[in-house]
Amino acid sequence: MVKRKIIFVGGVHGVGKTTFCKNIELRFNIEHFSASNLITREKAEEHLRNKRVENIGGNQGILVKAINKYLKNDKTYLIDGYFCLLNKDNEITEIPYSTYEGICPSAIIVLVEEPENIYTRLSSRDSIKDELALLRSFQEQEIYYAEYIKDKLNIPYLMCNATKSDDKIYTFIEALVAQAVSE
Repeated sequence: MVKRKIIFVGGVHGVGKTTFCKNIELRFNIEHFSASNLITREKAEEHLRNKRVENIGGNQGILVKAINKYLKNDKTYLIDGYFCLLNKDNEITEIPYSTYEGICPSAIIVLVEEPENIYTRLSSRDSIKDELALLRSFQEQEIYYAEYIKDKLNIPYLMCNATKSDDKIYTFIEALVAQAVSE
């Protein structure tokens, strides 16, 4: 399997993926896409603000199709997305492994944050009032499954809090960018 020059940035809703990716995009001149926007673009539908997903597997197939259609293999990209989602019954559900095989990322970064901070962000940003216990469990499952995916794909991995790990993150990304240039 040939890995693309995609750095996949995961983390639960409200952890700060968009802000993180915008900062990395500016600093390293790496184009950024969100998985949900790629799915929406491919489906030509308006993105719903509801974070519950009815057809997790089907949407992920659309994501891989969009990546194949819109992204070039010789360019480095940031894609922010998830390893787990909340289904329509509010249950934590792993995204199929085949999705990550299709994406072929060259590295994974998982953003983490204190669940209380995520709760505050979601409450003010999206008026979502998930239970704190659900957020804690959701983040734990996101981390666990991201580590499983990186092991299966045998790719570099970094788990960090974006607000506390700048040097570590920049060093990690600099090494990825340097490796991508040399390939």
